[in-house]
Amino acid sequence: MGKVHERVEGRLRAFVERQHVFFVGTAPLAGDGHVNVSPRGIPGTFGLLDERTFAWVDTSGSGSETIAHLRENGRIVVMFCAFDGAPNVVRFHGRGRVVTRYDEGYAELAARFVDLPGARAVIVVDIDRVSDACGYGVPLMDYAGERDLLPRYFRRKGVEGSADYRRRKNRTSIDGLPAYDYDPLDEWATLDGLGRIRERLAAQIDDWTYPMSFGLALDGELGHVNLPGGQHRLAAVVLATVLKHDGSTATIAVSPQQLSEAITALAPATACTEVDHPNLAAWRALRDAYDERGGVITAVFVRDGADPVTSPVDADLRGRW
Repeated sequence: MGKVHERVEGRLRAFVERQHVFFVGTAPLAGDGHVNVSPRGIPGTFGLLDERTFAWVDTSGSGSETIAHLRENGRIVVMFCAFDGAPNVVRFHGRGRVVTRYDEGYAELAARFVDLPGARAVIVVDIDRVSDACGYGVPLMDYAGERDLLPRYFRRKGVEGSADYRRRKNRTSIDGLPAYDYDPLDEWATLDGLGRIRERLAAQIDDWTYPMSFGLALDGELGHVNLPGGQHRLAAVVLATVLKHDGSTATIAVSPQQLSEAITALAPATACTEVDHPNLAAWRALRDAYDERGGVITAVFVRDGADPVTSPVDADLRGRW
């Protein structure tokens, strides 16, 4: 039966330290907010700092719910399950804190673990309650090995590319709470910096070519049209990155979530006051209109004016030239 322990030691600690995966649960304070459960693992990236403190290296990923919730209220539960051997479930309830890669204490904490490409923080859990339970309902499963996709992905992106990814994916939670918004925006404040960011993003899209013209439409009504010869290359590659498009001539359906992601990704460019940002303003206006009345959002890219027209919206865009 279940038991509460004063600290993590002896057989309890040995059990935790030989696990391949654990699960993290957090929640916002709002009653209508989304509860989050995340699996964690990767050998050498987690462990006990002492008998009442647990930590793991938190890598960049497609979301940042745990960090957002910890920033708001600190509540967290960590769970380990025995998938082989004797049944067991161990839980750590406590308070979590985020030590980002930009914080003074990060290097010392990160040095306790293996180097993880794309690492954005170390999450430290100060444990208030240690408990175990029978685990009779947990199935027996064989461990087959680790997936190496995540480290490879962020190794390819490099330090700056990983920061670009976080600015696009990690700045807010799905409920709109501040999440991982720590990456500095210095590079975004100058035209030269924006140019480097633009080319870095472009280099990550296979067969990318900048379109000569593009725009977004709601129910077929175009907002801002980027005309041939205009200064729209950063906005074009940001939108293409979100849509996973290579810039070729096409008309593409855009979800509200993709539009919001594109806005989030382009928003740091306002740090550069040397130029206007008409695409960002137009995208925000389109999102507001969609929130008010709904509709169908489409993106139109034209790589070459000689390419066949792909839709009525495409024809309208070319007519504006």
